[in-house]
Amino acid sequence: MPCSSSTSMEQNLLSSFTQSLENHSKPSLKPLCIARSLITNPSTTNQTISFIIQTLTSNPHLPLHHLTTLLSQISLTHPHFSPTITTLLHSLLTRPAPVPPRAATLALSTLVSLPPASDCSDMVTAEGLFLSLCFGSSVSVRHRLLLDAERYDVRPSILLTVFLGFTQDPYPYVRRAALDGLIGLCNRIVVEDRGMIEGCYVRGVELLADTDDCVRCSSVRMVSKWGELLVANSDDKSKRDLSDALYVQLCSVVRDMSMNVRVEAFNALGKAGMVSQYLLMQTLSKKVLDEVKFPGQLSGKHFRSRALSAAGAFLHGLEDEFYQVRSSACYSLRMPAILSADLAEKVLGLLMDVLNDDSTVVRLQALETMHHMAVFGNLKVQEMHMHMFLGTLVDMNSPVRFTSRKVLRLTKFDNMPMFKLAVDSLIHSLEIYPHDEPDVLSVVFEIGRNHRSFAVSVTGETFLEMEPSTASNWDFNSSKTAAMLTLAISAPLSHEKQQHSNIIPSTIFSYAVTMLGRISNGLTEVMDQATLLSYLSHCSASTGPHPVEVEDDLTMENCPISVSHAADPLQPHDEEYKVVKLVLSNIAEVWQPMFKLGCTSELLAALRCWKEELTTHITDSRQSSSVLTFTLQYLHVVKLLSKAWWYVMRPSDFIYNEAGELGYVLQKLETKLRGLRYRFIGLSKEEELHIEELTLVVSALRLSTYDPRIHEPALKKLLNYKEASTEPSRFLTELKNTLQKDESDIHRFHKSLELFTLKQLVLSRDLRHTRAEVEIQDNDWLKPFPFMAGLPVGIPLNIKLHDTTLESKLWLKMSCSKDAVDYVFIDLKQFEGSDEIREYRFIAPFYKTPKVDSFMLLLCIGMECEDITCCRGHGYGGPDHELVYLCKEKQVFFSMVHSIKL
Repeated sequence: MPCSSSTSMEQNLLSSFTQSLENHSKPSLKPLCIARSLITNPSTTNQTISFIIQTLTSNPHLPLHHLTTLLSQISLTHPHFSPTITTLLHSLLTRPAPVPPRAATLALSTLVSLPPASDCSDMVTAEGLFLSLCFGSSVSVRHRLLLDAERYDVRPSILLTVFLGFTQDPYPYVRRAALDGLIGLCNRIVVEDRGMIEGCYVRGVELLADTDDCVRCSSVRMVSKWGELLVANSDDKSKRDLSDALYVQLCSVVRDMSMNVRVEAFNALGKAGMVSQYLLMQTLSKKVLDEVKFPGQLSGKHFRSRALSAAGAFLHGLEDEFYQVRSSACYSLRMPAILSADLAEKVLGLLMDVLNDDSTVVRLQALETMHHMAVFGNLKVQEMHMHMFLGTLVDMNSPVRFTSRKVLRLTKFDNMPMFKLAVDSLIHSLEIYPHDEPDVLSVVFEIGRNHRSFAVSVTGETFLEMEPSTASNWDFNSSKTAAMLTLAISAPLSHEKQQHSNIIPSTIFSYAVTMLGRISNGLTEVMDQATLLSYLSHCSASTGPHPVEVEDDLTMENCPISVSHAADPLQPHDEEYKVVKLVLSNIAEVWQPMFKLGCTSELLAALRCWKEELTTHITDSRQSSSVLTFTLQYLHVVKLLSKAWWYVMRPSDFIYNEAGELGYVLQKLETKLRGLRYRFIGLSKEEELHIEELTLVVSALRLSTYDPRIHEPALKKLLNYKEASTEPSRFLTELKNTLQKDESDIHRFHKSLELFTLKQLVLSRDLRHTRAEVEIQDNDWLKPFPFMAGLPVGIPLNIKLHDTTLESKLWLKMSCSKDAVDYVFIDLKQFEGSDEIREYRFIAPFYKTPKVDSFMLLLCIGMECEDITCCRGHGYGGPDHELVYLCKEKQVFFSMVHSIKL
């Protein structure tokens, strides 16, 4: 109940509100301000709100705009009045007297966000009012309606016509809103009318010559989006010509007078799909290329026309006076840089010149593009580029130096002088910026592993200088010593295949022990300090030169070198989070183009490279970052999806030949997706919808196979999901249309799958990873637990749960064979601790002991997926839904107790 003071305050304000309305014959803001204060107060009683509504609607002098504003506020702060507000707004919009456009717009905006009133059988249609207001005289109302057009229940065909019409509006901001609406509409609906697509594309091309900058910016995005749709809806013979024409059209805008338009143009060029090589080569050269060099392409005046339009497009961008344009041009060079070695060589030459740019943003973007090339294996640094490239290692800006070292990790050097120059440059940068020592030592270690023979040669020269003598003045406490010792100890752990043993002086490893702390700080991504000490001690144990032979899995004889893990599980490091964002962005950027070009093996190689890069940030396998763990599992999902996709969409080229192989891949995909959906707490609505859409893609892939055994569950999943998404993509829209048709052709889902686009996933930092740890003390195959066949047996367990809420339903699954499976419900209320960590000790009963002398039991903790699409009964007393497992299976060993005869 509200207190007496608040009630009296409410009555005083209500009295002031009534008196103000009675004392002011003309409109005044005072009573409106009082009414707003009462409305926004959540403690205001329903009687007061009802009185305010009655008073406002009965006052003929109150401006309609203020009335609709207050009614809209009531609908937000007091939702139980929504039916009343709906009725009032409906009567307001259908009154005979004209309603001011601003009031009508606000009333319509509020009305479409509220549920319809049950007593209004003749409700005004949002579509009709939307159209009448759009064609009214108020420019501000028209602009606002076009910006918020998605909110109104207007048919897409009508909306498309309205947007196209208003692209010729006399006001530039209205034209821009119409163009943006067409771009958004292209993302939400499936357009099959080629004439309509061409009309939208041509309208966008026309507006590239608009007099207003903001309109031209939107028209560039319009041409790019609808141009891609036009290419996708054309036949195979004309796809290349149309794609080239689109690319040339975008190239023609890179010389626009507006800086923002030029930025948009280069952004669009970076998203282009398949383009002829002669056009890409022409964009990198101002001189028109000879058509003889490109047989089979266009000839004569057509070749020269397109070549002139595209000539030097990227050069103009890299020489632009604004750093925003230069940075955008550097980014868009990623696309041609990964398509062929010739293009990569040209791009690299341009990027080397950009490394001298005055803008830090441009230098950083150039290095990021080089890193992108290196990931795809197209970065071939020549000797003439070395001094320019290595100069960025001593840049005044820390992110530039870090990115330069990141590129250096993946760079392959062809000869010894280039390798030695790189090592010397790293040491020089370390002497100038000593606070960069951990990352520099990490890079030295990595390039040493990548170039074993060069590292051994440099180590031999260094060892002669380090040998104690009267003439030696070597400083054993310098940064150079730390770097050279790191390089030396990296050679035995090389990535290269070992053809023969190389002689590494054991003294080198003894020297490295004296700098253990500094070196281990740089190698935290590879091994912890204890492992490093064990490795160095092993290698320095013998006197004289030590022959080192290394396995591929980073282990030495009697000296395993294991990866160490020690990251904060709750707060991702800034650098780690930055790498995760970059990897997720790269996945979304390259997945679709790589499949269109048929580069499946290259895509899988890129996924492996990104996985390796992410694993370098893992510092403790049991406490790794939730964001990093999610990203690694997501990479695995994309890898499996790529394999399944190629098998279904290109069955003649895929490596698998049996449907059983595909079924196995799809089953793993569904399991991984369930883990992403239910084992991570804190996913946003967009992230959940992203995973849901991938689940639907897997179901559509299942239904596109020849194996009838996997059709029924996949179809059930699609039927359950088809109404789930509130803002469906083109893939989901086409999928829904396909499901509504009664067809049995397995190829009917191919069109839906071809419309699927892997969107970029943006993760928040607040993810928490649900997991479990199970300990079973004093049990192994040498010390089994005793049991009697046919009688229950108890298993003492120590269970620790991480990031598990009380609402979760957990089960302990125990199985010794496919038929002998027991489930024990885990009551979280018995656990001590909080959601972050819960611990509990109990004895789990297993009832289905077999009649054997000994057996092994597999034990695991699973969490129910409470979803209608995941229903699967496990028998009486077991879970009702599918389980996602929170830990690896534990092995428990048992041995029968034999009775003793007296």
